[in-house]
Amino acid sequence: MTGSWANALWETAPRAQIEAAATARVLQVIGDAYQRVPFYRWFYERAGLRPALLRTLADVRREVPFVTKADLLEFQDAPGWQALDQAGVRQFHLTSGTSGAGREFHVRDTEDLAALGTGGAYSLLWAGLRPGDRILLTIPYSQTMAGPYFQAACEAAAVVPVNGFVLDSAQRIDALETYRCAAISLTPSHLHRLTVLTRQCGIEPARSLPALRSIILSGESYGLQWAEQMEAWWGAGVHEGWGATQTMGVAMATCPQGAVVTDPAGSRRGTLHGLDHRCLIEVLGPDDEAAGPGQYGELVVTTLRVSGMPCIRFRMGDQVRRHPEERCACGRSFSTYVAGSLSRIDDMMKVRGMNIWPAAVDSAVFGLPSVTDYRGRLFTDDEGREQMLLEIETDAGSPAGETLEQLLAARVKSTAGITPLVRLLPSGAIGEPMLNTTASFKARRWTDQRLAQLDGSGDE
Repeated sequence: MTGSWANALWETAPRAQIEAAATARVLQVIGDAYQRVPFYRWFYERAGLRPALLRTLADVRREVPFVTKADLLEFQDAPGWQALDQAGVRQFHLTSGTSGAGREFHVRDTEDLAALGTGGAYSLLWAGLRPGDRILLTIPYSQTMAGPYFQAACEAAAVVPVNGFVLDSAQRIDALETYRCAAISLTPSHLHRLTVLTRQCGIEPARSLPALRSIILSGESYGLQWAEQMEAWWGAGVHEGWGATQTMGVAMATCPQGAVVTDPAGSRRGTLHGLDHRCLIEVLGPDDEAAGPGQYGELVVTTLRVSGMPCIRFRMGDQVRRHPEERCACGRSFSTYVAGSLSRIDDMMKVRGMNIWPAAVDSAVFGLPSVTDYRGRLFTDDEGREQMLLEIETDAGSPAGETLEQLLAARVKSTAGITPLVRLLPSGAIGEPMLNTTASFKARRWTDQRLAQLDGSGDE
C-alpha cells in the first residue's frame, strides 16, 4: 500500500461494486458465525434466526437482531463460558471499559492477527505518511486492543513506531524532536495538553518540529475552531481515525484532505470515509430507521474481515453525523461522515430538562486558547435547582477575573443551551492526572452528584 491510495482497487471502485461485495460478504459472515462462534449460535437460536434463509441486505436489516454490549456480557458471564479455550485463539482483547458497563472479551485467531493493522494503515497513509516515516504513539499498551493494534498498523503501512506510551507529556514533546517524527497519534485531550505545555515552555512546534506534518486524532470529538488552532500552532494537518475493539481497528478515517478543509468559502469539517469493504456501517436515527445525509444517528457495525469473533449488527453506543454530501472531492466512493462529529451516546446529560453533550461544552471551552483544561460537575443547589459548575484551568499568563468567567458562560450558553457556573482555577490545578493515562487514554472530566445528593450521600 503506497502513494495517496492505500488500496486503489477498492478506493476507486464504483459504489455499486462495493455494496455488492459487502452484501455477499455479510451473508457469508452471518452464516459462518452461526456455525462456528459459540456466542452467535446461542444468540441467534434464542432469537429464532435462521441464517440460511437470508438472501439480501434488506433481509439482514429486517431479520438479524442487533447485538449490544449487554448481550455479550450476559453470554460471557454465564456458567461454563469457555471462549478463551475455543480452538484457534491466539490473542484476546478487552474493551477499554469507558462506558462503565463492563469489559467485553474479543478473541482473535491467526487470520485476524495477519490483518490486524490493515484498517489502521488506511488512516496512516491517508494522513500522508510514507514508508520509513516515524510516528509517535501515545496510546497505552495493555490487554486492550489499542497497543498491539497501533503497532500492527505501523507495520502494515511500513511506518516506524516510536513508542511513547510510557513517557510523560514533556518527554513526548522531546521525542517528537529527537526522532524527527512525521506524525503523532493521540486523543484531542492529550493534544490540547501538549499544546499548553509547549506554550508554557516557549516552544513553537511549527518552527521547532519541521518534520512533523500529521496529527492523527482518535477517541474523542473536537471542535472545528479548535482543530484550526491546532493546525496553526503545530504546523501540521489534523486527521482522524475511528475504530474500536469491536471493529478490530479503524473502520473510518479522514481522506488526504484531512479533518479541516479550507476553500474560498472558509473552513469546514473534513470527511471521514467508512472502509466499507471491511466493515458494513449503518447509521440509525429514531425508531432505528436509516439516518439521512446531514443527520446524526447511532453507529451499528458489521465486521467483514474478522474471523475469531466478528461483530454483527453491533450497536456501538457512538453517534456520528452523516456527511451532507455523499461523494467526496477526493474521489473515493466510500461512505461519508463528518469529521469530529463522533461521540458517545451515553455521554449525554439531562440538565433542567435539556440534553447536554460534553462535546458541545468542549467546543465552547477549548475555543479559547487561554484555557488549558476544565472539569465539570452537576449538582443540586440548596434551593433544589440543578446546576452545572465548570472549573476552568487557564494559562498562567492569561487574564483572569469576571470578564473571562462571563465570556466562558456565554460561550457555553450559545453552544450547549445552558448557562453554567464558572470558577477559574490556577495553572496546574488539574494537570496531567485528568488524562488518566495509565488506565484509559480518554479524558475524564465530568461528575454527576445529583443522585448521590438525593440519596443523602453528596457533598453539596
